[in-house]
Amino acid sequence: MDNEHSKRKAELFFATLTGLVIRYRAIVILLVLASTVLFISQIRTLAIDTSNEGFLHEDDPVLTTYYEFREQFGRDDMIAVAIGSENIFTISFLQKLKQLHEELQENVPHLNDITSMINVRNTRGEGDVLLVDDLLAEFPDSNEELGRLKQRVMDSPLYKNQLISEDGLLTSIIIECDVYQSSEGEEDLLAGFADKASSHDIAEIASVYLSDKEITNMVEAVQSIAETYQDEDFHVYVAGTPVITQTLKKFMMSDMKRFLRLAVLTIGICLFIMFRRASGVILPLLVVALTLVATLGLMAIVGIKFKLPTIILPSFLLAVGVGDSVHTLALTYLNLQRGQSRNDSITGAYSHAGLALVMTSLTTAAGLASFALAKVAPIADLGLFSSIGVMIALLYTLTVLPAILSYLPLKVYKTGVEDQVKRTRMGQTLEWVADFSVRRYRLILAVSGTIIAISIIGLFRVQFSHNVLKWLPEHLAIRQSTEVMNQELRGSVVLELILDTGRENGLYDQETLVTIDRLTQSLKDDYQDNRLFVGKTISMTTILKEIHQALHGNNPQYYKIPENEKLIPQELLLFENSGSDDLEDSIDSQFRIARISLKVPWLDALLYVPFIRDVEKRFLAEFGGKKLHGGEEMQITVTGIMSLFGGIIYASIYSAAQSYGIALVVVTLFMVILIGEIRMGLISMIPNLGPILIVLGFIGWFSIPLNMFTMLVASIAIGLSVDNTIHFMYNFKKYYEKSGDIAEGVRNALNTAGRALLTTTVVLSIGFFIFMFASMKNLFEFGLFTGIAIILALASNFFMAPALLTLILRKTPKN
Repeated sequence: MDNEHSKRKAELFFATLTGLVIRYRAIVILLVLASTVLFISQIRTLAIDTSNEGFLHEDDPVLTTYYEFREQFGRDDMIAVAIGSENIFTISFLQKLKQLHEELQENVPHLNDITSMINVRNTRGEGDVLLVDDLLAEFPDSNEELGRLKQRVMDSPLYKNQLISEDGLLTSIIIECDVYQSSEGEEDLLAGFADKASSHDIAEIASVYLSDKEITNMVEAVQSIAETYQDEDFHVYVAGTPVITQTLKKFMMSDMKRFLRLAVLTIGICLFIMFRRASGVILPLLVVALTLVATLGLMAIVGIKFKLPTIILPSFLLAVGVGDSVHTLALTYLNLQRGQSRNDSITGAYSHAGLALVMTSLTTAAGLASFALAKVAPIADLGLFSSIGVMIALLYTLTVLPAILSYLPLKVYKTGVEDQVKRTRMGQTLEWVADFSVRRYRLILAVSGTIIAISIIGLFRVQFSHNVLKWLPEHLAIRQSTEVMNQELRGSVVLELILDTGRENGLYDQETLVTIDRLTQSLKDDYQDNRLFVGKTISMTTILKEIHQALHGNNPQYYKIPENEKLIPQELLLFENSGSDDLEDSIDSQFRIARISLKVPWLDALLYVPFIRDVEKRFLAEFGGKKLHGGEEMQITVTGIMSLFGGIIYASIYSAAQSYGIALVVVTLFMVILIGEIRMGLISMIPNLGPILIVLGFIGWFSIPLNMFTMLVASIAIGLSVDNTIHFMYNFKKYYEKSGDIAEGVRNALNTAGRALLTTTVVLSIGFFIFMFASMKNLFEFGLFTGIAIILALASNFFMAPALLTLILRKTPKN
């Protein structure tokens, strides 16, 4: 009785609320219009961020460490322009290479440094004199000089796999971006504070890093210039992390526009087929359009940037936001068919469905909000603002929709049409489903249980993945260029290690330098796998060995760390006095901190995780806790782009586990509260979990990686699946309590809510299947699996839910 009384109070509340909205409809519409104008004015300020740093929260330790590294040593995400030719060591090729080098240097904005065979460091000795100048300071003008140049380049450990391939058929130009938006003067002013910068200082500095738009301009300039040099014997490849991220941005914006157009078109067609009324098409689309504007406007107001995963937000809200309107309009038109007046039909619809609308919106929002605490920043943003969008859609459904409906001249049908509707094909199908699910409940449960059991086994085979390059189409130049860099130049991404020796001039310690050299060489020797290999290592030991060799008659046998420790500061001083500033790229001004770079191929970030752990373990074993001559303890820090990738994959796994747990608990609580009975609430969750387990099991069995997009499927699907269950259970309980007959309760529940459930499922699944038209593979998979999960959720609520109710209630006498 208490539960029944509560339901009547809820129905009265929503009837009263709808009556007030209709009475003050003009004010409601004006308020919504005013707020919409405000939101529209803010949307144009919405910024876009496709950087790798954008995947992590600003206070993430991995990102904070990376910012500190950038502060000291600059950017490690270079743009690489590789040129393939069988005639690299010819005068014509070198002249063209010089022309390309100079044009890039002069015309690419925000360029901090550019290195190629034209200006790369050439360290050599002439007697007792150390000379450091550009490799091609003097251009060769004879075959003999070209031969010596080729010999010099191919024998140099510095150039090999950095500026020249091992077979001599590919050379490269390495372009380093500016660190800050305004690099002139500002970088010099900040440089003196690099060693003393606090986390707060770093956060402030990070705010003036190059913007996404500036990096885009830089990448486009490089690509435009490189294209003009493309030739049969001068094949140009452009790669690097900035190029990849900007390509992703380009496809993201293109796909988003396509999704919006397709979503509006397909949803509009589905609504017309269902309602055959203009109001049934225009009003739901108006509600979701207002919702989308409000949500994006709020994102802009609070300064949230549009990132890769948030690409799905507009299309997602278009699909999800329609559901409440569909249920409301279906009941309104049904009331009109029963002969009720326009306003009574509207009020009656909200009185009957108001509580279910609120509960379904809350469960959907809860499923989405489970990502709001994610360690992956854009996933957290998506979870937060998609849940806000769902609640905004509910608000507009409760206010704007009845206000506008009350103005429209809705056609009123005579009584008796309802019986005709029941005899339609859909009505007959729903009645067959109701009868079959009750009569053959054992068969349904046995088949469902078997499929779910098989899926659970596949669940343990699921693997995570983060490889944004694989998201892009295979035919793209960036994928081909990156593969060329991986194979011919032995890598295209870098792991950075920072060794703090604990005291000033700690890098003069011969044992420390020998250990660095030994560790980097052992990593190259140990990682020569066809997939993950260390293609090159660069540190101050590289420079020191060059100097030592040059000062010993350029004899390759002296390419090593000096055995006499006293020679180390002397040789480094000679190098500094030569005019080269290359040491700044590897050590700090106090000779305390060293940078060690390991170049590896671009792979799935999941493969980097054990590699990073192994590298860190090796260096900690040698340096961890060690002190130099009374100094502080040595410290090893792993950072760089590869470290970011490792942090992202860890954050993704953690976020997925966390969000699934939160969504399950919160949604279950909502179900128990709505149904008013713990046992029935828990039982009602089984049809919702089944589709999720089946989809994840399928992903596991077919070895499809769970990436940053497909990991969203479970939480989104459970929130939407529960909506169907709430509508079904709400109606079933109402009719079952009246008749006491299970079959009658199921039949009436499906006749009342089934049509709307079917329509919303079609709209939602098509809304997600639209993502299969994406250019990017990850979006295709996200749309496919989410759409399948939604269809399975409907089937589960049409068959498994009635079967479970039959199993339980047949054994429980009705009081």
